[in-house]
Amino acid sequence: MASSKPIPCLNTECDKHSQQFNWYCPSHLKPCCDECISTSHSKCTGIKSLARVVEETTIQKSKESLEKDINSLINLLAEMVNNKSRNIKTIEQQCEDIKKSVVEPRNEIDQHLDNLEKKFCQDTDTIWDKEKLKATDFITEIEEKKKNLEEMKDHLHTVIAYKSKLQSFLGVHQIEQEVHQCQQYAEGLENDERTREVDIKLKQNDEIEMIVSKLGPLESLGEVIVVKKENNLNKEKQI
Repeated sequence: MASSKPIPCLNTECDKHSQQFNWYCPSHLKPCCDECISTSHSKCTGIKSLARVVEETTIQKSKESLEKDINSLINLLAEMVNNKSRNIKTIEQQCEDIKKSVVEPRNEIDQHLDNLEKKFCQDTDTIWDKEKLKATDFITEIEEKKKNLEEMKDHLHTVIAYKSKLQSFLGVHQIEQEVHQCQQYAEGLENDERTREVDIKLKQNDEIEMIVSKLGPLESLGEVIVVKKENNLNKEKQI
């Protein structure tokens, strides 16, 4: 069986003035000596004789009242601890939510930019494929004309070798007509848009520059503040 704590010896004299306690101050709930009354409690009301207060006091009732007060304070402090512990968990979750509230829009922005980039690259590739096809088709067309002219040149040497002058004339005349058609084709190419050099350049969206310029002075995504609320502690009535 655990031994009980020894009862401490209580001093019946004033530590400050070394005088016997003769008075009781109900305002400060403490016994006083004559010197205390004159120096520290001169304005206190209801000063009583300590002997009379002791005589009129029921120790058991005082004990019960004090126990109730102590229990009330213990419960109050325990409730404060519980409230603050719950509050710690709450603000921890709030901080996580705050960080998520920044991360989620950031992810949405990143996703939107990724989609814009993907579409932009697809559009660029589409334009490139279209222009490349135009250019290669044009080159193929010109190469075909060039091939025809090479064949005409070879054919010209052949028709000159005909024994009949009439055959040579008709052959040369036919080639002349074909060359004339090629000349008209070549002259027409001067105004043909396909002969122009093509550059693919970027026409910047002005809104992007505006967005970037607004991001420059941006120093914070927001301010995390602490809001203190009134606590609702269930204080037991002190008797």
